[in-house]
Amino acid sequence: MNFLYTLYRILYYLLEIYSFVIVIDALMSWVPSIRDSSLGQFIDRMVEPYVRLFRQGPLLKLMYATGIDISPVIALFLIYFVQSYALGWLFNILARIFA
Repeated sequence: MNFLYTLYRILYYLLEIYSFVIVIDALMSWVPSIRDSSLGQFIDRMVEPYVRLFRQGPLLKLMYATGIDISPVIALFLIYFVQSYALGWLFNILARIFA
């Protein structure tokens, strides 16, 4: 049981850190000199595959039409949902199975 709780906390904090990295990447998009640095490119390589999942279809058309990319916001909402609900549900089920 203690192992499951530790695993839950680790996953929770990893998602929290990744959320901050997404926000940093979005803010870096406003300053091209920072985004072109080695740290900026590293952060972009970490975030881009996940955020690209939401840059398809209507959101891509919206981005081209308005110049506003809301895919990081949608990515953050999904991480928030997983942190707040799905992760808790999963570990409650596992705790009942292994208890």
